Amino acid sequence: MNTIAIIGGGPAGYVAAITAARQGARVILIETMALGGTCLNEGCMPTKSLLESTEMYERVKRAADFGIEILGGEVRINWKRIQKYKDKTVKKLVLGIQYLMKKNQIEVIQGMATFINNYKLQVHTKEGVQDIEAERYIIATGSEPIALPFAPFDGEWILNSTHALEQPYLPKSILIVGGGVIGCEFASIYSRLGCEVTIVEMADSILPGEDEDIAAILAKQLQFDGVTLHTAATVQQLDKAKKSVVIQTKDEQIEVQAERVLVAVGRKPRMAQLGLENTSVIWTERGIEVSDNMSTSVPHIYACGDVIGGIQLAHLAFHEGEVAGANACGGSHQAHSYTVPRCIYTWPEVASVGLTERQACQQYGDIRVSEFPFSANGKALILQEQIGKVKVITEPVFQEILGISIVGPRATELIGQGTLMIHGEMTVDTLDDFIAAHPTLAEAIHEAVRAAKGAAVHI
Repeated sequence: MNTIAIIGGGPAGYVAAITAARQGARVILIETMALGGTCLNEGCMPTKSLLESTEMYERVKRAADFGIEILGGEVRINWKRIQKYKDKTVKKLVLGIQYLMKKNQIEVIQGMATFINNYKLQVHTKEGVQDIEAERYIIATGSEPIALPFAPFDGEWILNSTHALEQPYLPKSILIVGGGVIGCEFASIYSRLGCEVTIVEMADSILPGEDEDIAAILAKQLQFDGVTLHTAATVQQLDKAKKSVVIQTKDEQIEVQAERVLVAVGRKPRMAQLGLENTSVIWTERGIEVSDNMSTSVPHIYACGDVIGGIQLAHLAFHEGEVAGANACGGSHQAHSYTVPRCIYTWPEVASVGLTERQACQQYGDIRVSEFPFSANGKALILQEQIGKVKVITEPVFQEILGISIVGPRATELIGQGTLMIHGEMTVDTLDDFIAAHPTLAEAIHEAVRAAKGAAVHI
């Protein structure tokens, strides 16, 4: 029986394990911490639980707008119960993965795995050291937060995203270094719960990976929610004793007081203690080099997920894990990253797939951009969530849809339609007879596509 040893039990690792086990392989999964990796335990799921709590809080506060009156008391935040709800959700999902491991007869070892050479692992567990030899190996150790070079994480004042999830009480103020996905999501969480939030972003706008007009809509709403934004700015100094941060903007140097500092400047592949220097695997600080089939420079060693660098998204890690698991069993699959949706769970939400307007201009030169605002969508009016728009990018010759960006209500759910359109290489003409249900938010996508032909008409 083909034995496959997988290092890492996050989205890429556990999906690779299940995929390989279902094809008849004997699978050993090695994980240092809880199954589910960063996504389940320290990232996607706990942050979305907190965001759901803040969304509920906002909706309850606005209940009177919908004709619902709350009598006999004010709406209050119970931070401990919010944390309890988050932890309960995570625990249930971890138990689900544990069940899948048992159901698929996957051996799970709790410990730190290190390559001795190309063909053998040494695993340090609580019980001692164990040597493992397998026909195939899959590395899926994920990523970890990047610290500022002059200010390492201390878990008390200078926090990473994991620390920010586990605060014993709600701080009165927090300064966030980095206006990317993680920084903006935490800004939405903390600002809507009443914290004084400041974001410092080095680029000219927040969400530098998205189009400026999309980012600008989110920036405006964050500021409306009380967030102070400093773009084209850098942190020069942090003083823990004074709880002060010195910021250099375009025009001046300012000092900001903050009860907590969250550093969210990105994540790096987790490769320490893997022992890659004992193998022939090619790797750099940016990650392990792999081909489209997830194999490394050593044919029987595969790698997938955040550890290979590139786009750090759980759903891409799932896909890469499936490819790695299948190919480790003799398959010949390839991973595809062009149609990976990018989701940001702020308020309003931001989601996109395919090319941004900048990227499309660089690749195609002449493009067409069409838009439809949620202010003209009936369901958005009913929800009283009319901020944002759908943006569709097409090339004018064949009218192929190159990219879709959404900022607005339920954007992360709606982007699924855009992903299907781009994955299927659809053109505007192929969607002429498409009928969208009414009233739905999804109509906004349909109307933005129709606008590419000057045909958007419905509300």
